[in-house]
Amino acid sequence: MNRFIHICLCLLFGLLLFCPFSGSAAELETRFATITYSDLDDLREFNDELYMGRMSSRIRNGTGDSIEDEVISKIDFIVEKVMSVLDMYPSGLKFSIVIRRDVKAVKLDFKTLYNMDVEYIAFYSPSKNIVFYSADNANIRVVAHEIGHVVVEHYFKISPPQRIHEVLAQFAEQHVTD
Repeated sequence: MNRFIHICLCLLFGLLLFCPFSGSAAELETRFATITYSDLDDLREFNDELYMGRMSSRIRNGTGDSIEDEVISKIDFIVEKVMSVLDMYPSGLKFSIVIRRDVKAVKLDFKTLYNMDVEYIAFYSPSKNIVFYSADNANIRVVAHEIGHVVVEHYFKISPPQRIHEVLAQFAEQHVTD
């Protein structure tokens, strides 16, 4: 019985995961990413956690008139900064971002995709070309790290080994605020 309930819940969550634009989900378009979130409060928390510090003055169009505009500007700025840090400029870079309410939801996304329990607060799925973030852990280094994975994945014709991927993403994370 427990197994049946677990399978049903996984199937239900899988439908929600792979149909992120249905229901009450909202969507933002940036130059590089399509951002999906289910609640404006989640987007607001993501934006608040994504504190840009001294880099705020360098963000194109300031921070915008709305939460949505701020998030779009911040994500595009971070993508450009990560590409600059890595000296990798993949042409036509496009990917998706899913903002979840909390780490628990991100862990469930990973479990649904890969059938593994992890302690990740964010992750990039190369096969889906989606970055999953928790709204409550969206600091600039976490965001840059995952975008580092996106840039590396799109830059090389053949994806580098996982260890190289991780080293490059860590480099992006460490130098995004330089």
